[in-house]
Amino acid sequence: FLYYCINRQKEAVFKSDNISTISVLKEVLSKEATKKNITIKITHSITDDSAAHMIKLIHPRLEEQLMLAKNVQLIEALQELKIHEKDVSFLSPQCQYILENASLMQEEIKRQPAMIDRYYALITDLFMDRAAFKGVNVQQKVPQLLSLLDECNIDNILQFFEENK
Repeated sequence: FLYYCINRQKEAVFKSDNISTISVLKEVLSKEATKKNITIKITHSITDDSAAHMIKLIHPRLEEQLMLAKNVQLIEALQELKIHEKDVSFLSPQCQYILENASLMQEEIKRQPAMIDRYYALITDLFMDRAAFKGVNVQQKVPQLLSLLDECNIDNILQFFEENK
């Protein structure tokens, strides 16, 4: 998510869509400067819409992973139903799709077992890093954010970020 870095004499400019990327860079540069006993000045400029932009980039992937996890949870019950019912044409198209693609879905979830957690961490870090740049501690609001992520409604997530600028 780092777009570019411009390095001039005694000055570096880093630009990124992701506030967390800038936060990590700031932390690393500060630690290295402290180790080498060098004084550095770090300034930042964060646009108000950067968090919303990142959420809009991450949301479709999170939504896809949550749907995959939900579908995988249904596989066993649907397969059990298929064993007891000879004709499962009464099932919804989505349930029939899950039955037909069960092995592919299970394989996909095994390949990427922690993707949902990674997306949750990305968005949570984004929330906390944005607040940290403003000098605000939002740790107590993380459970509410996680609850919104479980619902996966982008409008509610964006509204939460907007309310907690």
